[in-house]
Amino acid sequence: MLISMIILGVLALMVIVGLGRPFLKDFRLHWVAALIFFLAVIGLNFIPLIRIGNFSFSVGTAMFYLVILGAFFVKSRFSSAITAFAAGLVFGGLIYAATRVSALTGNAFFATTNWVYALVMGFIAFILARNGKYSFLIASLALMLPNMLVQIGMDGFSLNYGFDWTIVAAGTAFTFHALTMLILTHLPADKKGKNKLVEMFETDRLK
Repeated sequence: MLISMIILGVLALMVIVGLGRPFLKDFRLHWVAALIFFLAVIGLNFIPLIRIGNFSFSVGTAMFYLVILGAFFVKSRFSSAITAFAAGLVFGGLIYAATRVSALTGNAFFATTNWVYALVMGFIAFILARNGKYSFLIASLALMLPNMLVQIGMDGFSLNYGFDWTIVAAGTAFTFHALTMLILTHLPADKKGKNKLVEMFETDRLK
């Protein structure tokens, strides 16, 4: 959980200094709301795990996943929300399939979710959505799903399992989008006030 806490702290700092402005614009959030969310997840994850039989979870992790799932359809164009949600499920299924193939071939590292899946998924989500909100959500859902599925057959089930990699994926998407928008907004425009790179990035962008 230490990795996820550090990354969430960095994202909170990016929101404070303004690097997360494109992300906030796509989410239609005030920066204070985003900051409170990130800090709440960090703080609530210091509360001891709650256990119900073989099921365990921390309050912060549960809150993050619930908010992520709900955010797909809040202040969203329905067609974009469905597309993004479906993309998250599809990529999550592909990651899970990759873990099963790896398990069958004896590759223990890729037989479960890890930082490689997370980084690749974060980049793919950014390229696919080109939208701060949906890239963050797609990456989160795409790691959340296999995190849960790979626990099938284990003695217990923990919502915290693989949470670090969910945050790595979401943080990667967030960072790529923030840096890209920072660069694009500082590119010189032509006489018509447009830039071809900006137009290419905006084309077919989820909105």
